[in-house]
Amino acid sequence: MVTALTVPAGAAQRFVPLPTWMDSEAEKEESLSDQNDEHEKRRKKKESIIRKTTVAYGIVELLKRSKELDDEEIRVDNFLISVSKNVNPSQRSWDDIDSVGMLSSGMWLMIEEPPYLNAMLGGEACDDRILGRFLAVEMKSAPQENVGKPAEAKAAPKNGLNDYHMAGMNALAAVAEESNRCHLFARLLYELYAHEPFPDDAASTKEPAKKRLRSYNEYLMLPPEVASDEGVFEMDTIPFQIPSIVRMQKLGIPASICLMTQNLLEYALRGDGRQSDDAYESLGVVSEDLHLLLLDPDRFLFDNRNQNTDNMQLLYRSDKLYGRDKEETLITDAFCRVSRGKSEAFFIGGFSGSGKSMLVDSLRDRVKCVGGYTIKHKFDPMSQEKPLSGVISAFNQICLMIKGRARPVIAKKLGEEFGVDFSLLMRLLPNVSVLFPEHVRPVINVDAGEAMNARSVCFTLLRFVRVVSSPSHPVMLFLDDIQWADSTALDVIHTILSDTKTMGSCMLFVGAYRDNEVQVDHDLFDLIERLEISNVQTTKVYLAGLDQEDLNTMISDALCLYPRICKSLSDILFQKTKGNPFFVLEFMQSLKSHGLLQYN
Repeated sequence: MVTALTVPAGAAQRFVPLPTWMDSEAEKEESLSDQNDEHEKRRKKKESIIRKTTVAYGIVELLKRSKELDDEEIRVDNFLISVSKNVNPSQRSWDDIDSVGMLSSGMWLMIEEPPYLNAMLGGEACDDRILGRFLAVEMKSAPQENVGKPAEAKAAPKNGLNDYHMAGMNALAAVAEESNRCHLFARLLYELYAHEPFPDDAASTKEPAKKRLRSYNEYLMLPPEVASDEGVFEMDTIPFQIPSIVRMQKLGIPASICLMTQNLLEYALRGDGRQSDDAYESLGVVSEDLHLLLLDPDRFLFDNRNQNTDNMQLLYRSDKLYGRDKEETLITDAFCRVSRGKSEAFFIGGFSGSGKSMLVDSLRDRVKCVGGYTIKHKFDPMSQEKPLSGVISAFNQICLMIKGRARPVIAKKLGEEFGVDFSLLMRLLPNVSVLFPEHVRPVINVDAGEAMNARSVCFTLLRFVRVVSSPSHPVMLFLDDIQWADSTALDVIHTILSDTKTMGSCMLFVGAYRDNEVQVDHDLFDLIERLEISNVQTTKVYLAGLDQEDLNTMISDALCLYPRICKSLSDILFQKTKGNPFFVLEFMQSLKSHGLLQYN
């Protein structure tokens, strides 16, 4: 029995049957053959794939929420598509998908994108890139079946079966039901993207399981060594040799969709509990993969034309900080407090390659956005020969940054602050001269900072920071590898951070160190203790290796593959590298260089 679809008043005219919508998409694709602009043709093709993937995502979300569906209900003619009215006159009325409905159950759901993302991602991407969509679904009606029906009494166990046996039988039945749904959704995917009926595989789900699996082996044309009565085979031996999948590839359907369809069929081919490692376990996992395809289509959905077997590329996200959400929040919060007019210290410990510098770099854009300055110096084993040169060099950078922003204001304040001592400042920070072009630049001794005593350097730099830093122009000083810094340099940092003047310095000091290279009596820990005694808010974090889930996400991004497909590789990498990001990058590059990691 088919019940009426529940839709909001006035919205019914926006719904079209899925087959009708598919016909329209096919017409659009056929019209592209007359398009001379190859760039535009590729873009239109990608837009069509995005729309189909959005529909597939809506359908699988409906199936997840549906109970006890018949086979006939998981077919394209049982679904409706609602399209947005807010389209350009030149576009067809169903270009934008905003909901998907199921006729038989009376269910429909809205497919939405958060408004703030629409604003952020508004406009077109450059070249032929397609911006992703972070979609969410909202159920607008509930299944009509079982509503108002009294609960049926639970039947007494028959044939002496106890609850344990019944639970086992129910679990097997649930697995069989999910397997059947995966198979039927694979057929639906094929018809949605290929716009032709799924090939008749003689695998009717009404046939006995044993007979159905034999039929599959004949249909798949599997070689004897990988086919059996149980339908067990190694997909590593026969990648993309299922005829329907080969057909999808020949039609130009992205490999990501071909792989998804194949993995759905593999779950349906499971025999005595064994199956391909890449086979889906449930439609819930399928939904996650479809969401990923829509979120970043250029990485995961579309085929990469630049990849080839001779020159495989590892496409890491250079701007993404994997597995450091907590630490990123802490350092961001610290900077926000500094922006309100105070100074803080933030220490980051961890092994080489753990991502300490990347954590700090994640804050650079925020610092620049509020008008702040980011200065950096990296110490090395030779730094102690000139203990103050690193700190002086870092502060010398600010002058060049100020030149392009608030030069007149800062120059005036520096002149008022230093007065007759201005020559001393110019000896210490030569770049100050760019703020005073009318002054004759003095001949500077490169070791001027070292010639001055440490106390004089501390006081001069403190006065300088008081002028150039403020809530509207906070300073972030990042000193890397401070395990090699001299105690004199650390004393300068303490002096600036512990400034008690009412309108004193406004600086976030970030010190990164390799914790395996410092002992408990290192001067670094003495600095931390003194800062805390001086009531300077101090935060300490330690960066361990990435956990297995974050590492798997990183590998998935690099290979442009579903995370579930990369799990076995990322597990091996985790064992070898303990999750150290730098070691992972080097290990992956080594696998690629030795031909052990190839693009297929």
